[in-house]
Amino acid sequence: MPIRLDERLSKIASLISGGTVADVGCDHGKLAYYLVSTDRASKAIATDISEGSLKKARELASENGADELVITRLGDGLAPIASGEVDAVVIAGLGGDVISKILLDAHREGKRFQSYVLSPNTHPEKARRALSEIGQKITYDSAVECAGKLYTVIASREGQGALDELEETFGAFYLRDAQFEKRAAQELKYIASLIGGGASSDKLARRKKLLETALENIKKER
Repeated sequence: MPIRLDERLSKIASLISGGTVADVGCDHGKLAYYLVSTDRASKAIATDISEGSLKKARELASENGADELVITRLGDGLAPIASGEVDAVVIAGLGGDVISKILLDAHREGKRFQSYVLSPNTHPEKARRALSEIGQKITYDSAVECAGKLYTVIASREGQGALDELEETFGAFYLRDAQFEKRAAQELKYIASLIGGGASSDKLARRKKLLETALENIKKER
């Protein structure tokens, strides 16, 4: 029986198109079960550092007759997954710094996977940088609103795709993202109010410069 996912997980699921999937940090296993129950994945390996979460993932799969399609493994990051064992790796709900470490550690261990779908809670630029470093080309990069918050969702496949500083910071396709243009203008107004109130720092000035340059580039593309 299919279950409903929130907007963020629904977007992630839409970017999976068959094969075996690893859901790293699976929590209660809803995404893993959804993928196999809707034939978006032939099999899912759900991993987590919490045995309690894995127990709930197993119960969800068992209650719906998907015991053989959802496999649970206890472990940190991609440690429980062998190189090439899955076609796609999903990591959602962690900070970009943690996701970056997971990707780079696995790569240093010689692990290779065809594709990734990532949704970092913070620092998406670190996740993008890590994907480039491990030989992944970003194919989707946008924000989805969920429970009143914006979450970045990034998909990639094997291939070379170096990003410049603005693409790494704001998204691989920020030049074509109308929503980014709106958010950037709003952020610039906020920064201006901070500066007008006496706030000053190199970090704030740098952010302002990047936003201004990004908006200038968008205008040039038109």
